Amino acid sequence: EKSILFSGQSDFQSILVFRSAQYGNVLVLDGVIQFTERDEFAYHEMIVHVPLLSHPNPKNVLIVGGGDGGVLREVCRHDCVEKITLVEIDPMVVDVALKYFNKSTATAFNDPRLTIVNEDAAEFLRGQMDDCDASSSFLYDIIIADSVDPVGPAETLFEPEFFETMHAALNDGGIVCTQGECFWINLDLISDVVACCGDIFDSVEYASAMVPTYPCGQVGFIFGRKGKEKSFSCRVPVRKAGKSLESRLKLYNTAVHKAAFVLPKYVEERLAPLYPQVYHSVNNEYDYEEMQNDVEDMEDDCFLNKCTIS
Repeated sequence: EKSILFSGQSDFQSILVFRSAQYGNVLVLDGVIQFTERDEFAYHEMIVHVPLLSHPNPKNVLIVGGGDGGVLREVCRHDCVEKITLVEIDPMVVDVALKYFNKSTATAFNDPRLTIVNEDAAEFLRGQMDDCDASSSFLYDIIIADSVDPVGPAETLFEPEFFETMHAALNDGGIVCTQGECFWINLDLISDVVACCGDIFDSVEYASAMVPTYPCGQVGFIFGRKGKEKSFSCRVPVRKAGKSLESRLKLYNTAVHKAAFVLPKYVEERLAPLYPQVYHSVNNEYDYEEMQNDVEDMEDDCFLNKCTIS
């Protein structure tokens, strides 16, 4: 059986699809594996259902990138969503996905709620901001940035200006979720992005998931929410997935949602001081006042501080 299914060069990047005996069809962009059919659901379910189920009523969703259709497939499983805009700079990615991944990720491109825009996402959002005022209906409840690593056509998606534009494009209470790299090898980059988001969004959090195909088998997600009045943490879902949605999922459930925000000690210690808020688990809310004092108080109250080793 032929293992190389497609190899081509678009206006933006090289695209390769090959068949793996163990992992099914594999999408590669500029020499970097994007996903395999065997474990893509782990990434796509987490980057979608964590933010969407952390919002009480998401109606208007923007997908940045995501031309392979995996994020779109998961967003379309939410009946409350009324409008989906997918901004993919490279139309060849969509064409390739429809041909070689039509039984896995590319299954929802015929959804009537979908509008596809082939444009640089940063330019697209800037154009919307120039054309519309803050009260216009173009504002989004959820923005999912399904971006590749910050090189080539995706470089602009990691710049502070793009996060500022996404923040401006959100409704009050809206959430941005972006691919957050691997903390085992990219913690400096993650820290920089979290610090940048902390200067822009009212609340910022980092979550993690296991995806065997990715470096070290781990990938992260960075969440930013707009508006202190409605800033409940993404750590706990505010809506139930429901039996219909749950029956179609392979990885996500409420327990996995909550566990995603439990980070290794060294990662939490690096990122927590960069968050613009403190999380209180009792009411699943943020505290924006006297953040550092609250952190110190929580440390002082830890029962382990009273332990002595003899």
